[in-house]
Amino acid sequence: MIANRNYISRFTNRYGEEWEFEYNPLKKEGVLRGSDVDWQNYRVIDGRVPELILNDEEIQWLRRVWTEATASNRVIDE
Repeated sequence: MIANRNYISRFTNRYGEEWEFEYNPLKKEGVLRGSDVDWQNYRVIDGRVPELILNDEEIQWLRRVWTEATASNRVIDE
C-alpha cells in the first residue's frame, strides 16, 4: 500500500540556505525548492536535480531523503 501523504523534509546548509524536498507518492514525483533559488520548484529525478548545482552536503541530504521517500514505492515479491 502506498501512503497518500506527501513526504516533506527541510534542510539548512552551512551557509544558512534553506531547502525543502517534497515527494508525492501517488504521482511518484519529487520537487526541490529553496531560498537559494527563490523557492522555485525543481523536479527531482532519481535523487538528483539536473537543473541545479548543489554542494556536497546538499547532495548527500537529497539522496538520503529521496531514498527514504521512495522506499514505499518498491515492490517486494513474496
